Amino acid sequence: MLKKEHKYIIKQHSLSCGLIDGKPLSGYKIALLPISKDKKNVGLLLCQYQYDKTFSEYSNDEKIEILEELLSFEGDTSICAKEVCNYGSKFYKRPLTKFYTTQIDALYLFTVLTVASYSPNYCPFPVLYDNQTGEEINNDQKKISKIFEIYRKWLKENKSKGFVNYNVPLRDKRFEWFSTQKNFNYYKDEFKIAKLDRAARVVGICKD
Repeated sequence: MLKKEHKYIIKQHSLSCGLIDGKPLSGYKIALLPISKDKKNVGLLLCQYQYDKTFSEYSNDEKIEILEELLSFEGDTSICAKEVCNYGSKFYKRPLTKFYTTQIDALYLFTVLTVASYSPNYCPFPVLYDNQTGEEINNDQKKISKIFEIYRKWLKENKSKGFVNYNVPLRDKRFEWFSTQKNFNYYKDEFKIAKLDRAARVVGICKD
């Protein structure tokens, strides 16, 4: 299912995005290319998730293409070059999962781009959780594939509406992002994100 070529998203091997016991973590990181298409920036790899300004420079149609590209990373189990850390606005309960894969990295970036300023509360960790079993499921491919299906359906529905007044992807579902704030207003029926656009505050820098 993974596409070999992407127009907006790059995937590169990195030794600069994380450390284990003081040594570089060898793995891969995906990143959103700047709209300038400047050849000097083609190799640009950002380890964090602060892409609100870059994302906002694209047209609405291009933003949807970016999201579709991210979903094409389903099945990519190459290790991400970052350890799991807290991207929330405050300290949350920590997951047991220490590492994550490129497909989780893609889902996480997709979520940050669409949920934007709510992401510190909605997805503080790049770890997925099963409410029925009480387990972290980053390494359960069958369940991860179900989540990709949920995201594809969510994308299709909101694409048809022009991404006007939409809710978060895993609202009231069996699966959620670890340590999501369930009492936050995105779980209310009346909650809506106005449009797919830049937000003032996004998940980006690890708080650990």
